Amino acid sequence: MEIETPQNLKTRLPFSNGLTKEEIIAFEDAFKNCKERPVFYVPSTTESYDELRQVFNRRFDFMPSLIIQPRTTENVAIAIAYATEQNIPITVKSGGHDHEGECVATGKVLIDFGKMNETNASLPDFKKGKKSMKQISIQPGSRFRSIKEVLDDKGLGIPHGTCQSVAIAGYTMGGGWGPWTRKYGMGCERLKGATIVLGDGTIKYLGTSAFYNKDKANKENTEGYDSKLLWAIRGGGGLSYGIVTEFFFEPFELPNIAFSFHISNDMLPVFDKIKAHIVIKAWEEIIKPERNPNLIGTNLKVLAKPVKSELDISEEAILEWTLNGHFGGNRTELKEMMLSWGKYVVEMIEKDPVFSKREKQKMINDVEEGLKKKFDEAVNSTYIQSYVKGVTNGGYPFTFENWDRYSVTAKEHGLTLETDCPAPHKITSRMPTENWEDEDMSRKQLVCSLQSTLLYDLKESNISSYITLGAINGDFYATKEAKELSALSCAFPYQTRPFTIQYQTWWDMPTENEEKLCTMDTHTTEKIVPTRFHVNRALDWMEECRDFKINETDGSFISFKDSSIPTKNYFVHNYEELMKIKLKYSEDSKNLFQSRKTII
Repeated sequence: MEIETPQNLKTRLPFSNGLTKEEIIAFEDAFKNCKERPVFYVPSTTESYDELRQVFNRRFDFMPSLIIQPRTTENVAIAIAYATEQNIPITVKSGGHDHEGECVATGKVLIDFGKMNETNASLPDFKKGKKSMKQISIQPGSRFRSIKEVLDDKGLGIPHGTCQSVAIAGYTMGGGWGPWTRKYGMGCERLKGATIVLGDGTIKYLGTSAFYNKDKANKENTEGYDSKLLWAIRGGGGLSYGIVTEFFFEPFELPNIAFSFHISNDMLPVFDKIKAHIVIKAWEEIIKPERNPNLIGTNLKVLAKPVKSELDISEEAILEWTLNGHFGGNRTELKEMMLSWGKYVVEMIEKDPVFSKREKQKMINDVEEGLKKKFDEAVNSTYIQSYVKGVTNGGYPFTFENWDRYSVTAKEHGLTLETDCPAPHKITSRMPTENWEDEDMSRKQLVCSLQSTLLYDLKESNISSYITLGAINGDFYATKEAKELSALSCAFPYQTRPFTIQYQTWWDMPTENEEKLCTMDTHTTEKIVPTRFHVNRALDWMEECRDFKINETDGSFISFKDSSIPTKNYFVHNYEELMKIKLKYSEDSKNLFQSRKTII
């Protein structure tokens, strides 16, 4: 048994509800008959404990009483059964990207999935009668950087996210929005099976999991496609219903051709004259389900703007922005789509009464000719990265320039996932309704929410504040397959919404540096102390954004967790049903599967 025990461990650990030394030993003893035993870590100054207790959001700092790293599903079952019997509170961490840090807590026992991190893309096809389906299995601690590497070798993909250190568990159970969503749906919609440990330590094999666990599955512990638990973990939030130890996905074949691209306000001088609500509207036009079926996914990032006085807030404001995308067609089709975006911009310029006829004509010409010229210049440059299956060497390309905070430049072996280094931050979200499209006022209200006196005079800080809009609308949700097989069979409640709205504010961010990733340069370090004087104002801005009046918005996205948002807002019309499933099926008699944003 591997266990770290500092010499100065006291009888009672100095944390609220912490375990005593004797209780830790007793917990360890529960695994004495296991062939493969978990690894235990107790509070200490050792590097391993300190690293495992940290979460991605460095705004939080927790000290668990005990950290357990299971190696098998049976390890998890023993841990949960023992915790329930002894009434020991737990938390569960797969990748640690919970934006409110709820996967770790001071005084509780942390189950960390760092050692259950395998992806298997070589499974035999799932077969039931005449039905045959390709399946891959992914353990909860597997992160996108390793998942992608395994799937690339097979020419396969799943709707994963953009950040390389995000793990599959929380992502999937939160719904799984990402750059593949528009073409292939949410991550949870391709989840066909799961192995789950319930609150009493019972192991259940849901959907296709029973097929791949034939030696352990039987009538008593198997549930098929109609499993309420399987429905709930497809977007109903993590932890609430049990601890998932295996995910089984149906992958898709990667497109033969792919391009990553971005358009930003600094690409052409004329863009700096175009109002933010026009840029947003033009982006919405290209993501409509009936348009651009080869636009796999896209995101629009718009920076917040500090203003000196509330009188300076304008619905006609010009803001900095970046439009990012991933395209699965040829160059001609990509060019046509980029020019169609420009056409929508032009149409709205023509309707703008602020500009004279001559000004409009010049702006329109600058947009149309500028985009054509930039496209021809940008092919194979920093604006557009391409891949052709069977021709391009290395892994399948996947990068979204500035989809979040920053990304690493592509190397010779192909494009990479977005670099995501831990940093303190705060996030909140809104969800546009189906009627958003007809509401110009909604866009203008959104633009107004990005302008604030609270952000004024933060030049001495390193705070960065903005929104990202992530497309849901797309070809996938217009297909018969989606309606029959996937889109209606999961707890994620927002498939009919056009996109997500995610407000973000970050500070003390590591510098993008390929030689020393996740380190801060001198310029950033010098601003750490000045930033402290402004963080509360940035957080206040997030509070204001959460409650800002924006027509045609309803609900929030659990993956962009904000602990102050009522839980019902995350699950809207599925909220009551998810609570019933928790109470009836989780076997969690003491409600140990709980954090601030679990269903109960």
